[in-house]
Amino acid sequence: MGAGRRLFLALWPTDEFRAQIQASTLAIARASGGRLIPPQNYHVTLLFLGEVPAESVGAIQEASARLAGSPAFELRFDCIEAWGRKLLCLTSSTPPAAASDLAAGLRSSLSSYVQRPEAHEFRPHITLARDLARGRRSEKIDVLCQKVADFALVESVRDASGSQYSLLARWPLS
Repeated sequence: MGAGRRLFLALWPTDEFRAQIQASTLAIARASGGRLIPPQNYHVTLLFLGEVPAESVGAIQEASARLAGSPAFELRFDCIEAWGRKLLCLTSSTPPAAASDLAAGLRSSLSSYVQRPEAHEFRPHITLARDLARGRRSEKIDVLCQKVADFALVESVRDASGSQYSLLARWPLS
Protein backbone atom coordinates (compact mmCIF):
# COMPACT_ATOMS: atom_id res chain seq x y z
CA MET A 1 0.00 0.00 0.00
CA GLY A 2 1.45 3.38 -1.08
CA ALA A 3 1.42 6.62 0.84
CA GLY A 4 -1.85 8.53 0.99
CA ARG A 5 -2.48 11.68 -1.02
CA ARG A 6 -4.85 14.42 0.18
CA LEU A 7 -7.18 15.09 -2.76
CA PHE A 8 -10.25 17.10 -3.67
CA LEU A 9 -12.20 18.04 -6.78
CA ALA A 10 -12.70 21.73 -7.36
CA LEU A 11 -13.63 24.60 -9.59
CA TRP A 12 -10.35 26.41 -10.20
CA PRO A 13 -10.69 30.18 -10.81
CA THR A 14 -8.65 32.04 -13.39
CA ASP A 15 -5.84 34.28 -12.16
CA GLU A 16 -7.88 37.30 -13.29
CA PHE A 17 -10.87 36.19 -11.21
CA ARG A 18 -8.63 35.56 -8.19
CA ALA A 19 -7.35 39.15 -8.52
CA GLN A 20 -10.96 40.43 -8.68
CA ILE A 21 -11.86 38.46 -5.55
CA GLN A 22 -8.88 39.79 -3.64
CA ALA A 23 -9.50 43.39 -4.70
CA SER A 24 -13.19 43.16 -3.72
CA THR A 25 -12.83 41.28 -0.43
CA LEU A 26 -9.42 42.02 1.09
CA ALA A 27 -10.58 44.78 3.44
CA ILE A 28 -13.42 42.62 4.78
CA ALA A 29 -11.13 39.58 5.16
CA ARG A 30 -8.54 41.65 7.03
CA ALA A 31 -11.25 43.09 9.31
CA SER A 32 -12.26 39.54 10.31
CA GLY A 33 -8.98 39.15 12.18
CA GLY A 34 -8.59 35.70 10.65
CA ARG A 35 -5.70 34.04 8.85
CA LEU A 36 -5.99 35.19 5.23
CA ILE A 37 -6.05 32.59 2.48
CA PRO A 38 -3.55 33.42 -0.28
CA PRO A 39 -5.28 34.19 -3.60
CA GLN A 40 -3.49 31.31 -5.36
CA ASN A 41 -5.43 28.96 -3.05
CA TYR A 42 -8.91 30.34 -3.86
CA HIS A 43 -11.15 27.59 -5.21
CA VAL A 44 -14.63 26.09 -4.91
CA THR A 45 -14.52 22.55 -3.50
CA LEU A 46 -16.89 20.22 -5.32
CA LEU A 47 -15.91 17.10 -3.37
CA PHE A 48 -13.32 16.58 -0.65
CA LEU A 49 -11.86 13.08 -0.84
CA GLY A 50 -9.32 13.32 1.97
CA GLU A 51 -6.33 10.96 2.19
CA VAL A 52 -6.54 8.36 -0.56
CA PRO A 53 -4.01 5.65 -1.43
CA ALA A 54 -1.65 6.76 -4.20
CA GLU A 55 -2.64 3.71 -6.24
CA SER A 56 -6.27 4.96 -6.34
CA VAL A 57 -5.46 8.22 -8.15
CA GLY A 58 -5.87 6.66 -11.60
CA ALA A 59 -9.30 5.25 -10.75
CA ILE A 60 -10.35 8.61 -9.29
CA GLN A 61 -9.27 10.32 -12.51
CA GLU A 62 -11.22 7.81 -14.62
CA ALA A 63 -14.38 8.24 -12.52
CA SER A 64 -14.05 12.04 -12.62
CA ALA A 65 -13.49 12.02 -16.39
CA ARG A 66 -16.97 10.50 -16.83
CA LEU A 67 -18.40 13.88 -15.80
CA ALA A 68 -16.40 15.77 -18.43
CA GLY A 69 -18.81 17.44 -20.81
CA SER A 70 -21.32 18.25 -18.07
CA PRO A 71 -22.95 21.65 -18.66
CA ALA A 72 -20.76 24.74 -18.18
CA PHE A 73 -22.21 27.49 -15.97
CA GLU A 74 -21.59 30.87 -14.42
CA LEU A 75 -21.02 31.35 -10.70
CA ARG A 76 -22.22 34.65 -9.28
CA PHE A 77 -20.74 35.44 -5.88
CA ASP A 78 -22.64 38.19 -4.05
CA CYS A 79 -22.21 37.72 -0.32
CA ILE A 80 -19.52 37.32 2.32
CA GLU A 81 -20.47 35.14 5.28
CA ALA A 82 -18.77 34.09 8.49
CA TRP A 83 -19.42 30.43 9.21
CA GLY A 84 -19.13 30.63 12.97
CA ARG A 85 -15.66 31.86 13.85
CA LYS A 86 -14.01 29.20 11.73
CA LEU A 87 -14.36 30.49 8.15
CA LEU A 88 -15.00 33.69 6.22
CA CYS A 89 -16.44 32.76 2.82
CA LEU A 90 -17.41 34.37 -0.45
CA THR A 91 -20.77 32.80 -1.31
CA SER A 92 -23.51 32.76 -3.90
CA SER A 93 -27.13 33.41 -2.99
CA THR A 94 -28.26 31.78 -6.26
CA PRO A 95 -26.04 28.78 -7.01
CA PRO A 96 -26.68 27.39 -10.49
CA ALA A 97 -28.29 23.95 -10.71
CA ALA A 98 -25.46 22.82 -13.02
CA ALA A 99 -22.91 23.38 -10.22
CA SER A 100 -24.99 21.38 -7.74
CA ASP A 101 -25.53 18.64 -10.32
CA LEU A 102 -21.79 18.41 -11.01
CA ALA A 103 -21.01 18.14 -7.29
CA ALA A 104 -23.73 15.49 -6.82
CA GLY A 105 -22.48 13.53 -9.84
CA LEU A 106 -18.93 13.51 -8.49
CA ARG A 107 -20.15 12.53 -5.01
CA SER A 108 -22.08 9.61 -6.51
CA SER A 109 -19.31 8.53 -8.89
CA LEU A 110 -16.59 8.70 -6.23
CA SER A 111 -18.53 7.66 -3.11
CA SER A 112 -16.22 4.70 -2.45
CA TYR A 113 -13.23 7.09 -2.17
CA VAL A 114 -14.81 9.64 0.17
CA GLN A 115 -13.60 9.18 3.74
CA ARG A 116 -16.03 11.54 5.45
CA PRO A 117 -19.30 11.79 3.55
CA GLU A 118 -20.63 15.33 3.39
CA ALA A 119 -23.50 15.76 5.83
CA HIS A 120 -24.67 18.94 4.12
CA GLU A 121 -25.75 19.89 0.63
CA PHE A 122 -23.21 21.43 -1.76
CA ARG A 123 -22.95 25.19 -1.42
CA PRO A 124 -20.45 26.97 -3.65
CA HIS A 125 -18.05 29.11 -1.63
CA ILE A 126 -14.49 30.39 -1.66
CA THR A 127 -12.74 30.56 1.71
CA LEU A 128 -11.16 33.98 2.29
CA ALA A 129 -9.93 33.58 5.89
CA ARG A 130 -9.79 30.96 8.65
CA ASP A 131 -9.82 31.11 12.45
CA LEU A 132 -11.64 34.42 12.73
CA ALA A 133 -10.94 36.66 15.71
CA ARG A 134 -14.56 37.76 15.81
CA GLY A 135 -17.90 36.79 14.36
CA ARG A 136 -19.59 39.01 11.81
CA ARG A 137 -22.85 39.42 9.97
CA SER A 138 -23.34 38.38 6.37
CA GLU A 139 -22.64 41.19 3.95
CA LYS A 140 -23.85 41.68 0.38
CA ILE A 141 -21.18 42.74 -2.09
CA ASP A 142 -21.13 43.75 -5.75
CA VAL A 143 -21.54 40.60 -7.81
CA LEU A 144 -18.37 38.81 -8.92
CA CYS A 145 -18.97 36.48 -11.90
CA GLN A 146 -16.88 33.58 -13.11
CA LYS A 147 -17.70 31.50 -16.16
CA VAL A 148 -16.86 27.91 -15.25
CA ALA A 149 -15.58 25.85 -18.17
CA ASP A 150 -13.86 22.98 -16.35
CA PHE A 151 -13.21 21.24 -13.05
CA ALA A 152 -10.01 19.84 -11.54
CA LEU A 153 -8.53 17.14 -9.35
CA VAL A 154 -6.26 18.87 -6.83
CA GLU A 155 -3.70 17.60 -4.35
CA SER A 156 -3.19 19.45 -1.08
CA VAL A 157 0.19 19.22 0.66
CA ARG A 158 0.55 20.87 4.04
CA ASP A 159 3.80 22.48 5.14
CA ALA A 160 4.89 25.14 7.63
CA SER A 161 3.48 27.92 5.44
CA GLY A 162 0.04 26.29 5.05
CA SER A 163 -1.49 24.26 2.23
CA GLN A 164 0.10 24.09 -1.20
CA TYR A 165 -2.17 22.97 -4.05
CA SER A 166 -1.20 21.15 -7.24
CA LEU A 167 -3.57 20.48 -10.12
CA LEU A 168 -3.34 16.82 -11.13
CA ALA A 169 -5.95 16.81 -13.91
CA ARG A 170 -8.64 19.02 -15.47
CA TRP A 171 -11.79 18.12 -17.37
CA PRO A 172 -13.80 20.43 -19.65
CA LEU A 173 -17.46 21.29 -19.26
CA SER A 174 -19.57 21.86 -22.37
